[in-house]
Amino acid sequence: MLTDVVLYTLIGYLSGSVLYSLLYVKMFKLSDIRINSRDHNPGVANAFKNGGFACGTFTLVGDFFKAFLPVYLYLHLTSHSLSSIGAALVMVAPVIGHIYPLFHDFKGGKGITSSFGSLAAILPIWQPIAFLAILFLFFSCILVIKPNYYRTLVTYIVFLPCILTLNINVSVGTGALLIASAIIVRLLTSKEHKEEFSMEPIWKR
Repeated sequence: MLTDVVLYTLIGYLSGSVLYSLLYVKMFKLSDIRINSRDHNPGVANAFKNGGFACGTFTLVGDFFKAFLPVYLYLHLTSHSLSSIGAALVMVAPVIGHIYPLFHDFKGGKGITSSFGSLAAILPIWQPIAFLAILFLFFSCILVIKPNYYRTLVTYIVFLPCILTLNINVSVGTGALLIASAIIVRLLTSKEHKEEFSMEPIWKR
């Protein structure tokens, strides 16, 4: 039913709007992890770098499952399946929530961990999350792109046409396309300071 799609899309967005790094900082009265970072991003990388191992782990788990759970519950507690187009909206909702969080003046993170959480929820359809992980590994370890901003941007740009080659249903493909597009838009409209782009094959090091 349409009401299920609307309900779980809203739940997904609100769940995504919870920024666990800032929640951890508030709970333990620590310094804001965004202050001493180039991108002022409340994501996992800055949580580990500026908040420590506990903060990073808390953020990683929180950002992953805040996207995983709404999608998983939608698929298992309603009569809908991944063949319904509503699944695409539910998949992207937590990622958009993380990028433009209602509870933080619509100023959020890049949505990387949340995108993995959302794609993990549709398992056993494994192709989207596997391709995304492989691309991150490729641009981190084989054809090394620096800094992280450009690595992430290139990864999701390449991910877009990869999705179109996958033998998966239209709803899942649309959801993955929406997730990648939301993150690309977030990166392209970011005002963060960007270091010089570099790309070097591992075999030339």
